[in-house]
Amino acid sequence: MKTLNLFFVVCSSFILISCASSSISLNVLVPADINVPQDIKRLAAVNRSLPAKGEGFNNVLEGVVTGEGLFVDKDASRRTIDGIANGLASSPRFTIAIPNLELKGTGTAQWPLPLDWPQVEKICKDNQTDALLVLETFDSNNSHNTTTVNKKRTENGKEIPYVEFVAHLGIAINAGWRIYDPKNKKIIDQNVYVDRMDWEKNGPTEKDAIKLLPSQRNATMDAGYFAGQQYARRISPTWVWTSRSYYVKGIDSFKTAKRKVQSQQWNEAAEIWQAALKDPKQKVAGRAAFNLALAAEVDGKLDVAVEWAKKAYSDYGCKAARSYTNVLYQRLNDQERLKQQMEGK
Repeated sequence: MKTLNLFFVVCSSFILISCASSSISLNVLVPADINVPQDIKRLAAVNRSLPAKGEGFNNVLEGVVTGEGLFVDKDASRRTIDGIANGLASSPRFTIAIPNLELKGTGTAQWPLPLDWPQVEKICKDNQTDALLVLETFDSNNSHNTTTVNKKRTENGKEIPYVEFVAHLGIAINAGWRIYDPKNKKIIDQNVYVDRMDWEKNGPTEKDAIKLLPSQRNATMDAGYFAGQQYARRISPTWVWTSRSYYVKGIDSFKTAKRKVQSQQWNEAAEIWQAALKDPKQKVAGRAAFNLALAAEVDGKLDVAVEWAKKAYSDYGCKAARSYTNVLYQRLNDQERLKQQMEGK
């Protein structure tokens, strides 16, 4: 949620200055939701969500009754493992191994008993990992319906009413995870990820609209993959792209600074904005200070960025700088958490 809140504040700031601004994308490392012990650097990820012997028939029956299709959850759970492998592949915190191993569990959203520690130790030893990450449960549910919308189009100067069909497909995912620490014989995280993905397509007939939707199997596979990626964000710092805005209007030199930014010449752009601080117009000076805050953030100097953003608001009345200051403070807080997660105290 903190990432979403940061995104909201950035968007609000962008709206405030959009008429006079341009934007850039910034790759930011955001902390994980939880702190995994520092001595755990390599994980083995295993799927245990498949039904144990004797439970398979019940899952097949459920798939037939609900219309979810045969073995969809089985295949989607494997895609969930692919999702977390992909999510951690670029992680600066972990490396991950995917053993050619599938353990048996409940095959539903119901949790199985934890694994025995000798089994956990063997899997970790065989794969030279510090901990075992297990997809313990996986379950999906689908919903689909079709609605109609009354619309009008103009032909030969006349409004012609017509009906458009809207087909909807929703996939709800329930994925339960545990992380086993064999060294300390401790489960360091147990978490259920619950979410849904939705698709909507329009067409002139109900059949045409439904035809444009992804197949239920493919949609469930995509939702499972996304669930794996989201759990990776829970346990590992993650690089995310975020938008930043800066002023390009005010005085002519701001146009030159914009070209400098576009060619990644931030020092040259900063020199232009430094000179603009002397402009007699308070608005111009405030925009220059705001832009200098962004230049400092891009350079990784968050403390300096905060000071420039505060100055832009308090000294020059640049309203967008207030929201940007909050964003920068959030980044400073995140830096402290990242130090704990990446280096330890």
